Amino acid sequence: MAKIYIDNSKVMEFVDTIATDYTTLNYGADTWVETEDSLEFSEEAQEYYTEVYDEVESMLNNILDIHSNNDFKGK
Repeated sequence: MAKIYIDNSKVMEFVDTIATDYTTLNYGADTWVETEDSLEFSEEAQEYYTEVYDEVESMLNNILDIHSNNDFKGK
């Protein structure tokens, strides 16, 4: 099976959406903290999000063989 390369921004949006949804489901009301200028993940939620993001990206690469076009090296 040949690798599939997709625009990096689309890959990131897909992985981010899943990671954000899982983080919100896991942490509920404790997911977000309000700062002066924005709404951000709590420290614990940010750590969880990063782990989920990496796992989803790995599954996308390893199971579906879908990769960011940033990974394309003339292959």
